[in-house]
Amino acid sequence: MKVLLVNPSQVRLVQKKGRIYARRWPPLDLATTAAALEREGVTTDVIDGNAEGLAPSELAARARGYDKIFVTSTSLDRWQCPHLDLRPFLATVEALRPLAPELYVLGSHGTVRPAEMLEATGATAVVRGEPERTVVELAAGGSLAATRGLTWRDGDRTVHNPEQAPVKLDELPLPAFHKLPMERYSYEVLGDRFSLFEMSRGCASNCNFCLLETYGVGVRKKSVDTLAREVEHAVKNFGVKTAYFIDLEFTVLRKQALEFSDWLARQSYDFRWCCQTRFDLVNPDMLRQMKRAGCRLIHFGVEAGSEELLDWTNKKITMRQIEDGMRMVKEAGIESACFFIFGFPGARQKEMDDIYRFAVKLNPTYALFHVAAPYPGTALYEQVKNDPNVRFSDDTLFPEAIEGPLTVSELKRMTRTAYLKYYTRPSYLLSRLGKGEVRALWNQANLFWQFVRA
Repeated sequence: MKVLLVNPSQVRLVQKKGRIYARRWPPLDLATTAAALEREGVTTDVIDGNAEGLAPSELAARARGYDKIFVTSTSLDRWQCPHLDLRPFLATVEALRPLAPELYVLGSHGTVRPAEMLEATGATAVVRGEPERTVVELAAGGSLAATRGLTWRDGDRTVHNPEQAPVKLDELPLPAFHKLPMERYSYEVLGDRFSLFEMSRGCASNCNFCLLETYGVGVRKKSVDTLAREVEHAVKNFGVKTAYFIDLEFTVLRKQALEFSDWLARQSYDFRWCCQTRFDLVNPDMLRQMKRAGCRLIHFGVEAGSEELLDWTNKKITMRQIEDGMRMVKEAGIESACFFIFGFPGARQKEMDDIYRFAVKLNPTYALFHVAAPYPGTALYEQVKNDPNVRFSDDTLFPEAIEGPLTVSELKRMTRTAYLKYYTRPSYLLSRLGKGEVRALWNQANLFWQFVRA
């Protein structure tokens, strides 16, 4: 048995439908899946078309001679916020489908719209949810009918098999980084020799706009010992120097986060890292320990600029908690990246103005403004679907935005304006230059220019 796992190229930094920062981050779920396959004696290769910048035809030239090909529409770092533009993925599937007896698709899109993705791709089957267990069972000869987590066609009938059992993170082997072009990965705000790690999967929160279907229910943790082995493996064998721990809420498991930070602080690695969490899940002692362990940046989802909108999103947090958390982060000397969402149902100019003012008040190192995406499978999608006063911006499987009273063009213009105003504030520029961050500011300016000119 010879298996190929494929991460398609996203082609451009900015797509026409929605904004896609085509970051070159390793597809961690494909690395763990490849390792699980190799452990079972399956000959496995991974092609990261995104890291290598491969067009579908270039991928196809390297994809011959495999028994099964698995193509992901969404790697692990984007399970909760998948790309809206499926054209690069669909073009890749079309190029690869004739090359192997069986082709399967993975990712969030197929998890929430399995029948539609099966029809759109002509795949043998759609793998719903996490890939590791299901892919291994298929490679071992599991039938379509008997393998959990699949959607497939039986004649004219679409069959949705029962859900797959959740993966036990401590039972996964070390990620198969040797199958990835590790030298190509980077995160502009941290540096090169970059990798991803996870201490948990899932989320304890239930925000109405976030797509959690692929993770399953609840939060599953990985032991500190297992995570430490993974980090040590990546640092010593692949020269990894920067990393993003992609847990949806890194500090929700406080004891785990502190124990891991304590372990990392005792190592002699030249290692910088970031994570994401909530402002109400941090405290001064934890932040100081994370800083000692090499944490340079934390991502936070703020989303709104008023108590009313925060309540509507079901984030279960107040503006006061956000402000208090930001103060603690700054006092700890850790940089912050805050995400804000424009265009929730019924949003008008005032809501966007409130969001921008709150962003300026918080004054994070990085502020990121996005248009609300109504992902199928979320409460937000269901609300829009049933509300006659608002509408989806298009009738594709994954609509780009919500319209009414503002159009998608107006929302995009507002995000561009917010970016331009935020990053050209004299106080912001002087602060960054005063810290000697000329190179970081230059890299950021290049990315920003690519965004606003689209």
